[in-house]
Order: sequence, then C-alpha cells, then structure tokens
Amino acid sequence: MINKTSLVLGVLLALCWPAAARAQTGATAAPTDSAADVRRLSLNGLWKFSADYQNWGDKAQWFSPKTGDGGWDTLKVPGTWSHDPRFIGFIGAGWYRQRFTPPEVKPGEHVRLAFGAVFRRARVWLNGELLGSHDFGYTPFEFDVTDRLKPGVPNLVVVCADNSWTKLSGQPVVAWWDDGGIIRDVELLVGPGIYVARQKVEAAPDLAAGTAAVRLRAWVRNTTKSSQRVRVRAEISREETWLALPPAAAETEVASGATATVELNFTLAKDQVSLWQLDAPVLYQMRTTVDGHARDTVRFGLRRFETRGTQLLLNGHPIRLAGANRHASYPGGGQDEPTDVIVRDLQLMKAAGLVFQRLIHYPVPPAVLDWADRHGMLMIAEASHTHFPENDLDSPEMQSTFQRQHREMMERDWNHPSIIAWSVANEIAADTPPGVRWVKTMRDFTLGLDPTRLVVFASNTVSKAKLMPEGEGSVHADFVCLNTYGATPQQNAANIDRAHALFPDKPLIVTEYGLRRNWVEDEVERVDWFREMLAIFRARPFVSGASIWSFNDYRSRYVGTSANGWREWGIVDPERKPTATYDALRREHSGFVVREATVAAGFATIRLEPRVDFPVFPPVACELRVNFMDAQYRLIETKSSPLRTDAPMKLAAPPGTSALRAEIWRGGFRTGTFGLVPPN
Repeated sequence: MINKTSLVLGVLLALCWPAAARAQTGATAAPTDSAADVRRLSLNGLWKFSADYQNWGDKAQWFSPKTGDGGWDTLKVPGTWSHDPRFIGFIGAGWYRQRFTPPEVKPGEHVRLAFGAVFRRARVWLNGELLGSHDFGYTPFEFDVTDRLKPGVPNLVVVCADNSWTKLSGQPVVAWWDDGGIIRDVELLVGPGIYVARQKVEAAPDLAAGTAAVRLRAWVRNTTKSSQRVRVRAEISREETWLALPPAAAETEVASGATATVELNFTLAKDQVSLWQLDAPVLYQMRTTVDGHARDTVRFGLRRFETRGTQLLLNGHPIRLAGANRHASYPGGGQDEPTDVIVRDLQLMKAAGLVFQRLIHYPVPPAVLDWADRHGMLMIAEASHTHFPENDLDSPEMQSTFQRQHREMMERDWNHPSIIAWSVANEIAADTPPGVRWVKTMRDFTLGLDPTRLVVFASNTVSKAKLMPEGEGSVHADFVCLNTYGATPQQNAANIDRAHALFPDKPLIVTEYGLRRNWVEDEVERVDWFREMLAIFRARPFVSGASIWSFNDYRSRYVGTSANGWREWGIVDPERKPTATYDALRREHSGFVVREATVAAGFATIRLEPRVDFPVFPPVACELRVNFMDAQYRLIETKSSPLRTDAPMKLAAPPGTSALRAEIWRGGFRTGTFGLVPPN
C-alpha cells in the first residue's frame, strides 16, 4: 500500500550487518505444529533490553556473558519496542538478553531454540556463541542447541533485532509501522532426536463422486549421530474423530544430520468426506508418527478452489465475495497483537461479509489463519515484496531473497484451507519486461513448492491503456488482481474495464480500493462513495471479489499520514469502533435482497431473494430472527425461522407489536439486519 488518491445503504440487507554474521546464518525454517512428544519451555516474559542508539553493541560485546546488563531496561517478549513510550520512533538495533536454566535432557533427545518471528533481522547468541541470523521479520526460525546448552546452570540467550530497512527489505519507509523486536513466542523445545520437521497435506476432493484423495509429504529429521531406519505412520481424523482407513505407513533410511521425505496416500470414501466451506468449515487432522512416539499433527480441509472462464469457484459454486485488507495495528501495539484483538477483528469482518481478502503485504500471525480455518474465510497470502524498481527485478540477489522469504511463508502456512492463492508481488513494474519475467519466475517457483493453489500478484499496472497481454505480468497469473485508487468511482470503473479488456477470459479481483475518512466531509459521503463502487461491481459479472483498503486504521510514518499518526483508511477506527460505512457494508454484504416486509393482520410477512450480482455466496442454510418491539422499541419477543427464498415467510406478531427488527444469521454470524415500523 502506497500513498494513493482515491456498498450500499438502502432497502437491502444487512539491516547493516557484519560480514561474519551474514556468512554464519545457521537458521532453519521452524515447524509450526505442536509435536505431542516435545516438552516446551517458554522463554516469554520480561527480557533485559537496550536500544543501540550509537551502534555500540557489537564493539562492546553486548552478546557476551561477561557483559553486565544491570543498568538495562526491561521489555516484554513477545512485544515490540516501537509502541513502548520509551522507544517510540527508534529505528536500528535493539538488544535483548534473557537467562534461563534448561530442563533435563535425556540421552538421545534433541533441543531447539525456536523463535516465532523477530522483526526485521535477527542475530542470536547462546552463552556468547553466535548461533546464526535470520532475515525477514514475520516467519519462524530455530537453532539446534543440543550440544551448546550448559545443564543445570543459568544460560544466556542474546538477540539483536534490527528494524531498519535495507534495499532488500523494500522501500526505506513503507506504509505500515516498522515494529522492531521479538514479536512472537520464544521457546526451548526438547524432544526425540528423530522427529517430523514438517508436513504438507494435499487434499483433492472429487466433487462428482463425493470422495477425496489425500496425499501426505512428511519431512523426517535425524539429529542423532548415526543413520537410522524408521517407520513413518499417519492417520486422519475429522473433527477429532479418527477415520476408519487402511493403515498408511512406510519405512525410510535417514542419514545422520539429514532429512528424508516420506509420501503416504489415502482415499476417503463418500461417507468420510465433509467439504470445508465458508459457513461450514469442517477441519481434518493428520497425525504423523515416527517409530511410534515422535508425533506431529496438522489441520487441513477438503475443498476445491478453481477458475472457470471469468468465474472463481469454491467447491464447484461460483462466488463473488467481498473482503478487506487488515494491518496488525492497534493503539499501544502492532505485530505483537494479542489473540483477543485478532479474534475481535475477524469476528467483525465475518459479520460484515468480508470473507475473501488479500491479507496484507506480509505473513500474518498464525492465529489469524487458525481462526479463518475454523470460521470460514478465503485468503490470498503474500510475502513482503512491494514497490521494487524495474531494474531490481532481474537482480539474482533480490530474487533469491524473495524466494527464501516466500518459501518460509509457504512452508509455515501451506496446510491452511483458508489460503486459496499465493501472491508473488504487490505493485511492481509489471508492465515492463523485468516485471513480466518476475511474475513468471516466481509463479514457477511457487508451483514447484505447492502445485495445489493458484498463483497471483497484485497489480497497479494492468489497468494502463495501450498494453498488450504479453506485456503485463498478469498474463502469468491465474486471475487478475487489480489495485485501483481512482479519484472517483467512475475512474475506478474505467480501470476495472481496461484490466478486463486486457484479460477478458480471466476472473478479476479488486485487491485494493477505498476512500480515507479524512478525505470526505462526513460518513454519509463515504457511504455514498461505497454505494457507487458496489453498483460498479454488481454491473460487471467478471468481478469475482473486491477487498477494501482497509479494514482498520493503522499507524504509519509514510508520507501523507494524518497528523494523529494514523492512516485513516479503516471502516473501523483504531479502537475498532465501526463507522457508518462498516454498518452499511454489513447490510449490503448479507447476500440477500428484501422484496417485502410488512406487518398486518397480526402477522409479519417477509420475502427475501438471494443476491445474484454481488456478493454471491455458495448456497447455505440461513436463519431469520425477528425481534418484535412495542411503540417504545422495547423487545416483546424474538422468533426464529429457517430462512426461505422460494416463498414469503410469515410469523405471528405478538400483541402490542409496533416495530420489528429482522436479522439474518449465516454460519453463526449475524450478517444482515433490517427494520420496519408499521404504519398507523
């Protein structure tokens, strides 16, 4: 997101690093799912902290156990110094120190020091020894510390985090806040010397037959001193109930210090298949065991997401859905956001029908995807690669850096059914030969890692005039993703039409569009603007989705930020108070149109039709709840009925009814409301 200029209310429903550190990376991508036989020692809490204002830390050996830290400050981990009143605005290296006594380690066990994420570049020492470094502030990494721990006595772990931006990080200043620090959990993991390091589940439902094929790839790591022949076994459960399936097991040889890959395949019968859907997101579990004890479990879903002409289909049903981009930003915090903040935001989004979104320009906390898996959202995931100049796109260093970051994100997140596509860029020079080559190269790289999902990128060039299809990177994307910030809705419509004309046989998603609150007189003007945008989407059947920039206001130091330090794009404010625009959108995104709503002769008669323009949801059973109220709008009674669209719904109105408020509930969320005051 850069500084850019640019549904309806009515009767419708509701880093500079030392060379030695660069050479000694030593970090490996960490698994994200809990192994049942792993003992965990959390290192979260208060750590000693010092901001390195004068770049003195390396020379003064702040990593050494001999260096005292009695005069240092303390800082919460996980957390970020960027929202601490003592360090707001600090850009540079921040040093963390923590002492811990390791648990007892049995013979043959393996110990890893695991970090959920450190923004943006990290170097890590244990007892004065440099373990390695990690670049990219959003994904997990870990170090083998089995032979480096001192048993029974305090050990010292030191982390130097640097949130300054380099050429390989993107622009010197980007639109979101640079949240320096250890922003995710830190743990010591103790477990078997041979374990499941990673799993990838590829589930392919046969929509016609009602069956499903499930392929498992498991990476088995051997940290022992000798080669081992192991037996790998896997089993599947559906919502905690194990399925009766023939055993799936295989043996493999794993050399000392190496990782072997095992593939296992399952066929699910019709009665074992429950599709993952937006409003009925059934989850399965794959539990993989090595030699009967080193267990690892991941969740996955059975769903098919595909293109057909200009349509996007979920499990065979065409969809046209709304979404919103969401930044990790709230008063007093940022990337270290608590789970309750995440859950509150996603509940608000789901209730407003914002269920199909390009997440943001960086990997989100796992809690976001876990919630989306469980409650039903569709996500396009993107690593941080934005706004690079044309002459950088052919750089081998730039490409390898992105590929490493992109791989880390994919390997962390590729079992989440909520992720339906990978984005390989945002707003690059895609109308140039280097830009086109970038998209093709990264598409091929992505499909080499995960051939089961679609590959896209967010373009702000596909709507330019006088382009040829082969001259714009969207030629290599599975569907067109357009960021449009026209000064008026009509200019956005023109951008959409030009993008469609360039690729008339592909679905189109508007991945960014919006209007800042501080650019309008009041919310009435903003609601009218969004009303016009919805009309534009509804008149264009090839528009399969539209994701608002943005769901929430976010802190920024980018040019054009409001004087209060926030970029006021949100349909909720920093405190998550919904605006009138949010309320209007929630009514518009219910997926139904009110054709009749009357109270007469002691009955409320309500006739609804499903939307056929935008948004269009897959079919699902919904509920209508009607609150009957008296003349003072006090609740008399609430009645519920299965929502029907084939005939009017009639509910007996209790005596004294003077008004009613009706609600539509979809998948456990109130997604639309409308009211009626009967005539005297």
